[in-house]
Amino acid sequence: MIKANKIRHVLAVAIVLVALYLVVSLALNVGNGRKGDKVLPALPRNIELSLKNIHYTETKGGVKKWDLYAEQGEYDKGRDVTRLKGVRFILPGDARSGDITLRADQADYLNASKDVVLTGNVVATSVSGMRFSTGHVSYLAARSLITTDDRVRYSDDRFDVEGVGMELSVKSRELRILQDVRAVVRPAAKG
Repeated sequence: MIKANKIRHVLAVAIVLVALYLVVSLALNVGNGRKGDKVLPALPRNIELSLKNIHYTETKGGVKKWDLYAEQGEYDKGRDVTRLKGVRFILPGDARSGDITLRADQADYLNASKDVVLTGNVVATSVSGMRFSTGHVSYLAARSLITTDDRVRYSDDRFDVEGVGMELSVKSRELRILQDVRAVVRPAAKG
């Protein structure tokens, strides 16, 4: 009988120790887990949705009109505007002119009109060597037109142009600098 009582006591002590070990382990794991969790900031009242690493492609009749990439974005349902940060906006071109890639600190995508307003250190480049820089531009989707009323610097392999205001047709690649124009024209390379 004494042996049976000793075995019961040993088992009871073992069960208590295992239970105590489990309780302590769970308490430590749950406590550490809470410390590592990041609390997400609340969205402003007007923001319906917030996303990171965005890629949006606009197509019409199965033809790509443009690609829009952003590091992050927030959708304002009341204004129907998507505010984007760290933006790359690509307008497809033909074999001769290549794509036009615009980069900017931020952009507003106007959902109803599909216009894009890029602001902050706007720089555009193309495979053909075209480059322009300005403070802000608007892409008017209905007209396939890039426009600004800001100071702009444009260059390619033959021209350096500076002025105020610009219109660039995405389809024809025709460029107009609207006022206060200064230009340098280089002779064509002989080859």
